[in-house]
Amino acid sequence: MAVVFAERLVLQEKVNVMKKRFLHCLLLLLLAAPAIRAADILTIASGPMGGAYYPAGVGLGELIGKHVPEVSPRVEVTAGAIENPSLLAMEEADVGITNSDTAYFAANGMPPFSGKIENIAAMFNGLAPGGFQYIVLEDSPIKTIRDLPGKRIAVGPQGNSSSLNLRELMAFYGDSYDDIHPNYLPVSDGVEQMLDGHVDMAIVQAGIPAPAIQEAFASGKKIRFIEFPDEDRKKVVEQFPYFRPIDLTKEYYPSLGDDIVEIFCTNNIVIVRKDLPEDLVYKMTAAIFDNLEDFHKVHPAARWVSFENATETPIPLHPGAARYFKEKGYLK
Repeated sequence: MAVVFAERLVLQEKVNVMKKRFLHCLLLLLLAAPAIRAADILTIASGPMGGAYYPAGVGLGELIGKHVPEVSPRVEVTAGAIENPSLLAMEEADVGITNSDTAYFAANGMPPFSGKIENIAAMFNGLAPGGFQYIVLEDSPIKTIRDLPGKRIAVGPQGNSSSLNLRELMAFYGDSYDDIHPNYLPVSDGVEQMLDGHVDMAIVQAGIPAPAIQEAFASGKKIRFIEFPDEDRKKVVEQFPYFRPIDLTKEYYPSLGDDIVEIFCTNNIVIVRKDLPEDLVYKMTAAIFDNLEDFHKVHPAARWVSFENATETPIPLHPGAARYFKEKGYLK
């Protein structure tokens, strides 16, 4: 009986040793796993429905999913430019789309960010500029941005840079954002509310052309853009150098006919978590730029992307992206 008991103790000890070895190996595997948020899911933070970020994000996901088999992209609808760097910082997303100025603000801890977001890097620049497209009904009393105090404005969703940029523009003209009645709505909802007369102006700060504005032109109701005279645009750019002047034409919105609408824009950029493996980001970058013609077809906003402007980023490129562009001869 004592012999049997002793044999059981020896057997139990062997089992315990095997369990410890298994757990040790499992721990080593977990520590060595790539820094993707959950299993092989690659989460792409895009933007609100009705803007250009979402379809551009879908295009990114399709090409990465097709050419980088070790990951399975998932595109998330988000509030957009301001929220996306924070989602990467919290590891709730791995890839995101944002404005160039917002990426710079995030990396340097400037408002609207309360501190530096250090775990972000650029993958490439050059998505269609985010146009400051302010639309009203044709008979609206709002003729210029100076007519906004006291008005109901659909400024975009919380976490989008459109309200921040409106603050800057109103301050330039000597007015205050506190003097308007902001409605924080998804882009498509804001345009619909404007068409129905529930708000006085809708902001669609998105790639050009923006689906929500195309739908507004197709609604049968007459709309127009709020313009910025060219002499004002030059002064604004001096004060806010991350703004760029851009003209809307019938190339983007056929309903404009021969009209040329003078507005502002900011560049749009794709960012990634800095801690993603270099080889993974290299493959993701190659998936887009080795198939650039396919990417250009996903949405008009993607047609602006080129090798020439891809590396002009306000924050450092991820080492994986940098290696790709160096191999292609577009980065020293």
